[in-house]
Amino acid sequence: MTDQSPPTADIPDRAGAMRLVHRYVGISAVAGLNPIPVLDVTVLGGVHVSLIKALTEYYGREFSEHAARNILIAIAATLVPGAIGSILGRRILTALPFITPGGGMGTMAMFSAAVSYGLGMMFIRHFERGGTLDSFDPRNLHRVLATVGLSGR
Repeated sequence: MTDQSPPTADIPDRAGAMRLVHRYVGISAVAGLNPIPVLDVTVLGGVHVSLIKALTEYYGREFSEHAARNILIAIAATLVPGAIGSILGRRILTALPFITPGGGMGTMAMFSAAVSYGLGMMFIRHFERGGTLDSFDPRNLHRVLATVGLSGR
């Protein structure tokens, strides 16, 4: 009888991966404080690619330009509504007299951090199951948004 499960010695410690995710969650929160609409979403997309690259390298997977481009396109397609929401949301929040600009920026920072956390967890699970960037299905990105309560689906 053979054991089909992968040896645990080959899978890096999840705590190390979580340290990476927490680092990028902080960076994402700072990116969410950017007061310039659309620029905040662009910076956040770059942070997400860096997070994916860091986790890919941590799990000893190959980070290919082709796969990175596909993931970036999927993230960009996911974030386009966010960019529109960023512009509209900032205008609405600044129009409300009881919401300060700082409160609106804090909300954007919180959502940015939440999306990064969900994305990081999705890739950790994917890599722990033996997945690679090439086997990643970008259609799963909606799950990240649903996990943090931002999905329109």
